[in-house]
Formats: sequence, structure tokens, C-alpha cells
Amino acid sequence: MLWTEPAGQCNPGKTRGSTHFSIVRFSETAYSEIRRFVVIQNKGTFSQCIPVQTYRGQAATKPGLVVDDHAIIYTGPQGASPPPLLEGEGITKRALRVEPTRGEHLESQSRINFGKPYAVEHNVKVLEIGMVAPEHMYYLVAYFQQAVGCS
Repeated sequence: MLWTEPAGQCNPGKTRGSTHFSIVRFSETAYSEIRRFVVIQNKGTFSQCIPVQTYRGQAATKPGLVVDDHAIIYTGPQGASPPPLLEGEGITKRALRVEPTRGEHLESQSRINFGKPYAVEHNVKVLEIGMVAPEHMYYLVAYFQQAVGCS
């Protein structure tokens, strides 16, 4: 989906990768980018989701991340192996496979961040990438509950 949020201190009017910075109301800076999410729960007018990011190709080696909240997430048919961890990446959670829709795919550096849930309104345009594989649904729920402190 297209995601826009406050940018803080940055260089307005510039682009960085797939991100675009712009000046919005009250002369504030915002950035927009395509974001990927896994839907955890439909809440009626919005869904509770967790983000999937490559961190600009750094995966979970990006400084400042809570590595324990992350796992590899990848697309592929049943039996497909996950991509390897990057050098220095300390992820210990099982990788989650997504059964792709219409040839969609996730980049090999894609990581799911269980510790940062978002509310995504149902009135925004989205593109379905696929469904978490049935054999990994238990891990999806357990890792999310662990990260947000549910028991």
C-alpha cells in the first residue's frame, strides 16, 4: 500500500529509493513509500497489521533494530527454502513462507517486524501479495503475541 507519515528532519522534495519527501500542511515534511504488511486481525473498519521491510537491503543488520522482534519472510511454493540470513544477522525465529498471489514476490532481504503493529484502514488501496502458508500460521501468531506482550 502507499504509506505516508511525518518525516522529521530531512531533505524535503528529494527522493531516496522508493521514498518521496514532500512539504505538506503547516510546512511540515512527510514521506511516502510503498509498504508491505501482514494482516493479523480484521477489526471491522481497519486491520491490525505488522510491517514487512527490507530496511533498504540491510535486513535485520540495520543498526538500532530489535532483532528479536524480526523473522525472515519469503514467497515460494510449498517446500521452498527461505533465503539465508545476511552476515551478522542474529535472527533466531523460524522463517515464514508466503504462498504468492499472481506471481508476486518478496525480496530476499524482507523481514517481518512483530514488535511494531499498525492500524491500516480498509479504505486504502492495497495489492495482495499472498497468504502466510498454513504450516507457518502458528508461528506468525505466537511471535506476534510474544512481541506485544500477550499471553
